[in-house]
Amino acid sequence: MTSYENLIGVIFIVLTAAFMLVFTLQNRRSRLPLRHIAAMERLARLIGQSVEDGRRIHLSLGRGNFLDSHAASAVTNMAVLKEVVKRSLGSDRPPAITSGDGITTLLAVDVLDSARNMGFSGERMDARRGRLAGVSPLSCAVGTLSALYHEQTSTMITTGMQGAELQLILDTAEDESVKILTASDSPVGQAIAFSNPGDVLIGEEIFAMPAYLNTGSMYSASLLAEDALRWLLIIAIIIGSILQGLGISIV
Repeated sequence: MTSYENLIGVIFIVLTAAFMLVFTLQNRRSRLPLRHIAAMERLARLIGQSVEDGRRIHLSLGRGNFLDSHAASAVTNMAVLKEVVKRSLGSDRPPAITSGDGITTLLAVDVLDSARNMGFSGERMDARRGRLAGVSPLSCAVGTLSALYHEQTSTMITTGMQGAELQLILDTAEDESVKILTASDSPVGQAIAFSNPGDVLIGEEIFAMPAYLNTGSMYSASLLAEDALRWLLIIAIIIGSILQGLGISIV
């Protein structure tokens, strides 16, 4: 790697840190507007409706964990779970979680157990609502189906590493009239979800969930910083193309 490439990397790091600092301070004074994602707006309403109807919200966290390439989605899932638990404080049926990875399951159980400090009584919040559904793709999907059949589930959020087996969950959700939002970090899972009824998040939208659920100012700031850097990159490409067309070399 040349010194020129090192300089570009340092510039991007500094710009990212500066944008995040500025957006965090602004967001704490008044919430900054985010790009419109209809699926996230519907999710916020569905969580509230589930609480009012006394039904359950279920999160299926997939098979990724913190030790592989799916670490980013695993961190996102924990933030989403914590916010869903907060919004469900008034519900008679607290959220439930299934996962296909042992480490992720333990972390989810810890979030559920800490919900007692948020206001859930011990009788209503049972940490056993977080469970390992299965460690293989099909066993994880089949283990999740019981939440749709037997647990008074009205809304399901499927996230993390979920591939073609996601079709089983989506078909059952449609049969049981369960509203579902799919945020798989697998291209196969996204393709399966896109071809089915229900809401789906595509690409980087899956990492924006905490920001749209207003989990914390840092999440919104990171999302806005990413958009700002994207616009800077677009402007740089346009300027570079113009200069190249004029025969001016910038390298």
